[in-house]
Amino acid sequence: MLNKDAFSSGQIGSKLWLCEELEKIINSVDTIWIYGGWYGLTGFLLSSRNNIQIKEIRSIDIDPACEEIADMINENWKWQQWKFKAVTMNCNKIVPTGIDLIINTSTEHFENMDWWNNIPTGTFVVLQGNNMPHEDHVIHSTTLDSFINQYPLTTYYFKGSKEFKYPEWEFTRYMVIGIK
Repeated sequence: MLNKDAFSSGQIGSKLWLCEELEKIINSVDTIWIYGGWYGLTGFLLSSRNNIQIKEIRSIDIDPACEEIADMINENWKWQQWKFKAVTMNCNKIVPTGIDLIINTSTEHFENMDWWNNIPTGTFVVLQGNNMPHEDHVIHSTTLDSFINQYPLTTYYFKGSKEFKYPEWEFTRYMVIGIK
């Protein structure tokens, strides 16, 4: 069943922010793997904005229900020689090689750091997390500095925070773009 939270202003706003900042840094990339890809909205936004030339995107999520929905949302790119494909897999068990860019916009959902530790040094990454208290969030960053300390990079192209303030609550999203 589709979780409508995937389309909330915080989710979409965070992913658009990622697109805007990444587009300032690169204009083409061969292979993107999106960890915790959920319904493939990051891939959808990157592809539909068409400001970065992308050869292929793999949206990886542990929840098998996400694969069919992500492929449906990205159907326009799925049939084009598999430019987009969702995959059901545990990111903590992946040892990526030859991947140009790894994106993880849901670092707060990962119960351990295996996914991070398995990414080779020298890999280009985009990471997002937040300070929102939620039952599904197991890793918490209270500041941008604490987020950076959890996921240290050798080179930073971008590091920043974006506040989301609603009438009843608020949270801050953190993002880094760079080389592990």
